[in-house]
Amino acid sequence: EQILRDNYRMMKKYVKACRFWAGFLSAGQKRYIWNTLPVFHFGDWVAPDEPTMQGWQRRSKWTATASLCNTSGLLAKIAGILGEKEDEEAYRELSRRTAESYRNVFTDGHGKLLEEFQTGYVLPIRFGMFRDEEETRLAAKNLAQLVKKNGYRIGTGFPGTPNILFALADHGQEETAFSMLLNDTCPSWLYEVKMGATTIWERWDGLDESGNCPIGDDGTDQMISYNHYASGAVGAFLYQRIAGIEPLEAGYRRFRVKPLLGGGLTFAKAETMTPYGPVRSSWEYLDETTVKLAVSVPVGASCQWCLPDGQTLELGNGSHEITVHVVK
Repeated sequence: EQILRDNYRMMKKYVKACRFWAGFLSAGQKRYIWNTLPVFHFGDWVAPDEPTMQGWQRRSKWTATASLCNTSGLLAKIAGILGEKEDEEAYRELSRRTAESYRNVFTDGHGKLLEEFQTGYVLPIRFGMFRDEEETRLAAKNLAQLVKKNGYRIGTGFPGTPNILFALADHGQEETAFSMLLNDTCPSWLYEVKMGATTIWERWDGLDESGNCPIGDDGTDQMISYNHYASGAVGAFLYQRIAGIEPLEAGYRRFRVKPLLGGGLTFAKAETMTPYGPVRSSWEYLDETTVKLAVSVPVGASCQWCLPDGQTLELGNGSHEITVHVVK
């Protein structure tokens, strides 16, 4: 809480600046659409479905507006923690109005973007910007159709890539998420592995099938790094969904384990260190319909264990195992 208090003034200044640029020379609904001109903005940086830097930057209206919704929403929560009730209400309203403007300006009002691209769906889905769960599921379905049309390959730049698998898997498109995760054609995570990468590249097409760098005249002066972790953010999906480990309270004092099975995977195992000690989760198919699951809960922490057969168990400290029957 003290860290939030120490940085509260700075966070308010940041959101104020974002709000200023969103409203600059704007009227009506567009007062909450953050058109980043004339200020430089990265937009949908290095999105592989857009060939030039200018194209990535042009998408900043979508990415920056979603960011304004998210940061003002976070600041509302922080204000609530700090007892700043007036600020809490003001920032919650700013977040709500920004989400409403995004839907009204960029979508048909029923979960479909007027100009479709993957990141344009991913951010409002992930940040809870659609009207309700039904509209969100429609947006996720439209995103899944884009992904399928693209051969299950990544089309997101830096803002969308950490969030795309969550946006799909959390809203009824689990198999599409797995198909994207396990794809090994460029652009994809496993394409880099297939090409012998031992680090994460800045750009998905850092090497072509012949092992040569294909980066041409796209406005970036042939920018490419072969040790640039941004797209490695997929690790969060591996831990939080496939292994299922996710904190419910600060420091993992209370956490959830809800593993996501699918994609033809037969086992998973993960561990993360917390202030209370290591949290471990694993699962393994013993046969076509039987899965053995295990969880380790450190002293002082508790776990909500959500099993693939629909059971939910409350666990205290110790090592726990169970075998359940599921449809693979």
